[in-house]
This record gives sequence, C-alpha cells and structure tokens, in this order.
Amino acid sequence: MNPLIAALIIILSVVVTVALMLVARRYGQSGGRFSDSDRASGPFGFVGVGFVILLGFIIALSFGTYDNAATQSEVEGVAVVEQFTAAEVMPMAMRNRAQADLVCYARSVVGPDWEAMKSGGASPVTEHWITELEQVGIAFPAQSGQQTTSLTAWHEATKERELGRRARLLVAQGEVPMLLWVLLVIAGLMVIGYVLLYADPDEGVVAQVAMMASTGALVAASLVAVAVLASPFQNEEGSIKPVGMEYSISAIEADLAVERRTLPILCDASGNPRS
Repeated sequence: MNPLIAALIIILSVVVTVALMLVARRYGQSGGRFSDSDRASGPFGFVGVGFVILLGFIIALSFGTYDNAATQSEVEGVAVVEQFTAAEVMPMAMRNRAQADLVCYARSVVGPDWEAMKSGGASPVTEHWITELEQVGIAFPAQSGQQTTSLTAWHEATKERELGRRARLLVAQGEVPMLLWVLLVIAGLMVIGYVLLYADPDEGVVAQVAMMASTGALVAASLVAVAVLASPFQNEEGSIKPVGMEYSISAIEADLAVERRTLPILCDASGNPRS
C-alpha cells in the first residue's frame, strides 16, 4: 500500500473518531454513561482482547501466505536458472531456443505477470512461454547419459518453476475471506463504540480526545496492516517485488556475456513475443 494512502486512512480515522467523541461529550451526561467505571472496564477489556485475538489470528494467517509467496517467488527464479543450465547439453539449435524461451519467460514474469497479479489474475504472455518451454522438454532427444541427466534436471526445475508460479498466483487472489474482514471491522467498531460510552463533559477535553485518537489510530493501522499482508502483489510499499526473477535474468545475461554468445531475440524487454 502507498504510504501516503495508509497515512491518510489513519489520519482520517482519527479525525472521524475524535469528532464522534466531541459530539458524544456535547450530548453526554456528567460522569459518562457508566455509574461505575471500574465495573464497566471489565466488559471493555473483554471487547479489546477479543479484537486483539481476532486481529492476531488474521495477521498470522496473512503473514504466513505472504511469506510463502515471497519464498515461492525466489524458488521460481532459481528454477529458471537451473533450467537454463540444464539446456546446455541440448543440440545447439534447441539449446538456443530453449534458453531464449527461458529469458522471455523471466521477462514476462517481471513485467505482465506481476502486473496482472494486482487484480488477482495471470498474464497470457507468461502462459505462452510456458507452452513453448513444454514443447522443448518434449522434443529434447536424450541419447546419452549426460543428456538423460540434464533432461531429468530440466523436468525437476520445470516442476519447481510451475509450483512457484502457482503459489504466488493463488496468494494474489487474496487469502483473507470476506467474512473475516467483516468480523474484524465489526470488532474494531465495537472497541471505538465502547470508548464513546466514556464520553464525559466534565473530563478534560485533551485527555478524552487523546484516548479516542489513539484507539481510532490503532484500529485503522491494524486494518491497514491486514490489507498490506492480504494483497502482497500491489507493487506498492511493502509489496513483494520480483527481485528473485530479476536476479535470475541478470545471472543469465552475465553467463552469456562470459561465453560471448547471444540468443535468438524472441521477445521484447517485457517478454511480449515478437511477430
């Protein structure tokens, strides 16, 4: 999430909740809505703890999927390099085509596929290069022991690459069910509503405003934190970036430079196929 948007949400929440507190103070009764504040603090503690428990559960769920998506993205990038290496023993024409397909696949992941995940989708450009790579694996003639070993490594890396991509695509669709969002918002509103019952026109304005402002800010910040973890591919601050795949592209280009050879140009810088 953009830091400015996050800050604006929190500030707006503070302004609204403080305004509610001032209105409640204006129309409130002396001593607040409770005849015994100590007795009322028990249910308030229960509501607050309930909100914290629910928040902790959702954050743990979201962080687990966030961390898994980041890990699988790295695995996908490593698998591309492994496939590139496995293709070295292929016949020259097939090797060049396979490695060029891998470069285009990696570029499409960094470009269109990552962009499509903002809305929970996948890029057809990346799907195109997956199909091309599948055809290479089928056509690879393993005639020697070394080629058989490389073909096995190719297929194992293919599996890792596909599992890595599938994992991040699933996370991009959103892992926090709408029901949990509703429950979390309701719990947050209950905490704020309970604080409003402590509105007392005889109490100092600063103290009551500070109480409500801190509560509103904490509830809003909690919701923002869940939103960031639940949508890790928004290409904003805190989002998962395609660092692993970018590193793989750099490693492949470095290897080609050392070997002083070039590959067929099958795509542009974003992985889109050339006609």
